[in-house]
Amino acid sequence: MSGAKVISVDAAAWRDAQASARDLAKVRRDMPRLLRQVERAARGDVERARREAAARQDGTDRALAGLSEQARRLEDETGRRLREHGERLAEGRREVAEQGERLAAEIARERAERRAGLAAVDARVGALRGESDAAAAAARRLFGDARTMHDAIRDTLPHDRFAPGRLERLAARLDVARGNLEAHAAGYSLSQVQDLYLDLSELRADVERLALEWEALRAEALAALRTVAATIEDNAERPIAEADPGTVLDVDHWTDGGLAALRDAVARQVDLVADPDCPLDAAELRALITETAPEHEGRLDALVERAAERIVASQLRVNVAEQVVAVLEGQGFAWSGNTYAAGDERRAFFSRLRHRADGGEVVVEVAPDGDGSGFTLRILSYEDDPDDAARRERSAAVSRALRAEGLDAGDPAEEGGEPDPALRDFDRLARPAAAPRPVASAAASRPVASAAASRPVARQDEVRGRGAHER
Repeated sequence: MSGAKVISVDAAAWRDAQASARDLAKVRRDMPRLLRQVERAARGDVERARREAAARQDGTDRALAGLSEQARRLEDETGRRLREHGERLAEGRREVAEQGERLAAEIARERAERRAGLAAVDARVGALRGESDAAAAAARRLFGDARTMHDAIRDTLPHDRFAPGRLERLAARLDVARGNLEAHAAGYSLSQVQDLYLDLSELRADVERLALEWEALRAEALAALRTVAATIEDNAERPIAEADPGTVLDVDHWTDGGLAALRDAVARQVDLVADPDCPLDAAELRALITETAPEHEGRLDALVERAAERIVASQLRVNVAEQVVAVLEGQGFAWSGNTYAAGDERRAFFSRLRHRADGGEVVVEVAPDGDGSGFTLRILSYEDDPDDAARRERSAAVSRALRAEGLDAGDPAEEGGEPDPALRDFDRLARPAAAPRPVASAAASRPVASAAASRPVARQDEVRGRGAHER
């Protein structure tokens, strides 16, 4: 008969033992100090963007100083609206798109009225004579305004980023208009030049508006990502209820580096968005705000939940080992030590017992299952003269004891062959892996680490978990 016995436990028995894990897995988001820091940084970002926008608009205004009086009035009104838009965005980062759409509609209505007025003037001038001096003078004046506007956009505005190709197309039309003027067809080119100027004026307004909105979106994306980063830091170590003072749940440790990976991903995105040369467009920034940041928060929730489940399961493995040790002590065995595989409480927990009369040994292995939240239980017997009946009774007594504790343990089953002799050598078993991952504050963040050096202490009333199979 095999010296390794497997005892199965119904997974449903764990479902009533999740209260501790659920309480521990609640992500803290009430962190006034950190959120105040994030908000201060966000206000600083918005103020910086506002100053940069104001400086850019001042530069554009200076470049447009040579406009005709009529064009100057139009551009002054546009500039006023853009400045008001910038102030509204600075006051509140939300509803960026809605504010921009309202501004664009206001400017479009103004442009339509201006086009209608210029068309009426053009019709009156044309009615006099297509080559009239008045038409020629009006065309030359508007051409000068169009050239001034073109140069101001080229020299002061980020048109390549927010309206790629539009200025080049308008520059080609400017060359055609220049040719018509030089061919002494000024009167007939008046409508052409009017449309060109208004299209350039629209480009100016569009670029400034889109630049303002991009900066506002960038500030909002930074605030969203920094909030996630702050939440990660605030939840990296969680106090454990009913544990010794100073004992914490190290989320990164219990998720095998999952929290560090999330922290690094968020930090990279913060650096990307904070870069003055941030390459993301408005759509990508909106996606960061509405999709990516919430996804990061959901991932944090899952990591904290996983860490809580695993640490509760680890404690439960110690508790189960205690129950098995107590049963075997009633059968003539004396406890002789505990250890974790590789000294890591995320891995299997072992208890060793020696028979007082014949010196035979039993090793109790309680190992995490595939996802680390449940466990498997094996009772491994090492005897020079095996007693199959005694082995059967030993395993059956363990199964009865587990059922008495509320776990739906099945009858013992054979696990083919004899157990691995190496599992008796606890010094070797506890030896860390060749390159262990360093974990900060290891002693403080291991609530059951001391169990490897002392007899397991049952805490079934304090920590309940969920399992699948015990061997």
